[in-house]
Amino acid sequence: LEHGIFKEICRQAEFDPKNRYVLLIDEINRGNIPKIFGELITLIEDEKREEYSLNLTYSKELFTVPKNLYIIGTMNTADQSISQLDIALRRRFSHKELMPDPTKIDEKIKHKLTKDVDGNPAGTSMEISLKSILVNINKKILKNAGREKQIGHSYFMKKGKSISDANGGISLLRDRLWNKIIPLIQEYFYEDMKSVHVILGDGFIDKNEEVVVRDNLDD
Repeated sequence: LEHGIFKEICRQAEFDPKNRYVLLIDEINRGNIPKIFGELITLIEDEKREEYSLNLTYSKELFTVPKNLYIIGTMNTADQSISQLDIALRRRFSHKELMPDPTKIDEKIKHKLTKDVDGNPAGTSMEISLKSILVNINKKILKNAGREKQIGHSYFMKKGKSISDANGGISLLRDRLWNKIIPLIQEYFYEDMKSVHVILGDGFIDKNEEVVVRDNLDD
């Protein structure tokens, strides 16, 4: 028999009551809950911590969950599997919603145009506001795809900091748009490029040809 992660951290927390321990379960709604907690899900409730014990199925060892262990489960509300989340699990957790936060990316990236855009001559410098991009895309997603489909500010971040001229600038922003944000919005409106055009506009989508305008993205 091998101890699982949950059992191991419970033991560590139990023998070190003066410190806090944290178990983070990413995308808990995609996990196999019986395999994560075994038969112990009832013991994670606040009022049962250290007050109740269970005999483990295989080892017959008496087991309890210490009060200094904190369990954090993350979920993505854009994921359809969240609607099937077991109510027994849901009611044992407090819930905190984390919505896109444009203030995390209040940066402007400098860029020199390589061709005429809106009548500006080539070589004209402009500033691109990440905050404005996120706010405006999400306004359109909110209206056309629903509240839960809004994109997060992390798409415009690198290693916990906003994309800036110092950490990738326009090249990184272009990469995130081309490889992450545009494909995600295309997935929202599968085989419906006209709806993608409503979100991203003429600058990125040719609604007649129903393709991404790569030349504009390169610029």
